[in-house]
Amino acid sequence: MSYAAIDNLPPIHPGEILRDELDALSMSARKFAEHIRVPPNAVTAILNCERGVTAQMALRLGQAFGTGPGYWMRLQDIYEEKRAREALGGVLEGIELLQAVGQSKALIPFTRSNI
Repeated sequence: MSYAAIDNLPPIHPGEILRDELDALSMSARKFAEHIRVPPNAVTAILNCERGVTAQMALRLGQAFGTGPGYWMRLQDIYEEKRAREALGGVLEGIELLQAVGQSKALIPFTRSNI
């Protein structure tokens, strides 16, 4: 699948992915909450897409599923970026790229080659 195809998908909350994983394991939210040592409402809020995945929760999820925390943080980041793009509509197209002589490295867009 190309990035363009992924970009055209609607935002998917990490809670939807977590729900699929728990369903595949036939595990309840309460049992999973016990497993990762958090209150049940912390898990159900994510499952109901009412709360995002924090860094601490990503560490717990990554440990439980063997994915590492970055997987869950990226899911949350992608979800938030897509929601923000929807909210902004066409505003971004009207913002011109700043370019200056001697531009600091901090302002250079990140690419795989410079990070």
